[in-house]
Amino acid sequence: MKVCSKLFLLSAISATLTGCGGGGGSASPALSISGKAIDGYISGATVFLDLNFNKRLDSNEPSAVTETQGEFDLSVPEIYKQCAQYVPVVVDVPVGAIDSDFPDTPIEEAYSMVFPPQFALSTDQDLLNLTPLTSVVWSQVEQELADNRSGELSCDSLLKEQALREEIAQRLQEQEWRVANRYNVTVDELYSDYIASNNDALHQLAQDLVPGLQKSYEQTVALLKQYPNAELAWVEFFLGIWDSHNNNYDDQWYRYEMVQTSSGNFNSITHVMSEDLETKLQLHNKESMVTTQRDGVNIEQTLTLEKGTSNYHCAISEWLETLTADSSGVRNTLYAEVADWPSCNAAQVVGEVTQALVTKNYQDGALLSYTEHTYNPGNDSGFTDLIGVTDTVTAADLSPVRDAIDTDFYSEQGHGADHWSRVRNEFSDQPSQPSQIMTSHNNDGQWQRQTNYRNGTHKTECGDSEQTLSESQCQGN
Repeated sequence: MKVCSKLFLLSAISATLTGCGGGGGSASPALSISGKAIDGYISGATVFLDLNFNKRLDSNEPSAVTETQGEFDLSVPEIYKQCAQYVPVVVDVPVGAIDSDFPDTPIEEAYSMVFPPQFALSTDQDLLNLTPLTSVVWSQVEQELADNRSGELSCDSLLKEQALREEIAQRLQEQEWRVANRYNVTVDELYSDYIASNNDALHQLAQDLVPGLQKSYEQTVALLKQYPNAELAWVEFFLGIWDSHNNNYDDQWYRYEMVQTSSGNFNSITHVMSEDLETKLQLHNKESMVTTQRDGVNIEQTLTLEKGTSNYHCAISEWLETLTADSSGVRNTLYAEVADWPSCNAAQVVGEVTQALVTKNYQDGALLSYTEHTYNPGNDSGFTDLIGVTDTVTAADLSPVRDAIDTDFYSEQGHGADHWSRVRNEFSDQPSQPSQIMTSHNNDGQWQRQTNYRNGTHKTECGDSEQTLSESQCQGN
């Protein structure tokens, strides 16, 4: 029997305790696992708790058969109740089962699909919102579990692997957040019951993303093994980058890799990939940052390479900032056209430098507001003596920048800059509130507010004043 590679979901699996036996209440409660098998709704499939990870229904394994709309109710005896959290649920779809998308054509080739154990899912009390994001990566998760053991996988073996279970669950949650942030749609929405909601666009997006989700998890695990001491490391395969010329997303696959060895020190790289996600076709962009602190100054040196029409756009930047709650500093950037990364790496911040005067206001480590006034080459900011001085600069050299800038958020003072912007951040720790609301305005009279939610999604509003901000006025969203 083959393992199905199509997209399926088990929507709204609920795990509830139900009394067994009658009247006296002396019988032990059983665990009831309920849900749906969806491509179209699949009826006539056998659902079972795979206690020994062999993907076959054994005589001792609890099972049920899906009904007309793919629904099932799997009763798990007391003896297996604890194992239900740590072993997968398998759905065997036999020849003759019915897919509601093709009700007059019974399924002609048997296949199976696997729903991961509860520990590998995002949960909400008794409701398990299982999605293909967790389903499609389960083979990689299962392999990772097996690689960390000398014997076969079982409920008992997983019970002993608490640290590994927690690590896998955290990694899956982080991947879910990145999907939500990238496509501005929650995983629950992306993989909801699309038949009931009649949302074909979301269903198509979910199908399109499946190959990248599998690769992302697999290669993130490999990257973490390569950099075991990194603060952050992950790989993300994603579909489409915004094309401002055509006002839509392209249909290419990209591979993004990030390794952050410590705060302020990272390397990232993005490649255009082949359709099968196996071959890197072209370097799309690359970025590197090195951060040091001394003499009351935070020094960030950044290299950025991005693919242009014929060559690459290179930006080499030095950001010098005082280590104070009300900081001031400068960002000096040289822009150049280069052929490759080594050429960008060899550039120096001299000559035609663009300089920005920057002020920031922090509270308990959170950035509440900042201003940025940018001066193109030839327009003297009054602080050109702070270009190319990363080896000698002190906090006393940078402090006068704040005195030269009106830091009030509502101010429209340009101070002779070619471009300026002011930003205000509002943060909340309340679960019912957005995690961050960032409002900005600039010298062109453009206002924008971005609301970031805890599940990774966001909302962008635009306008010509703070009072007129709305989603409808934004372009390219």
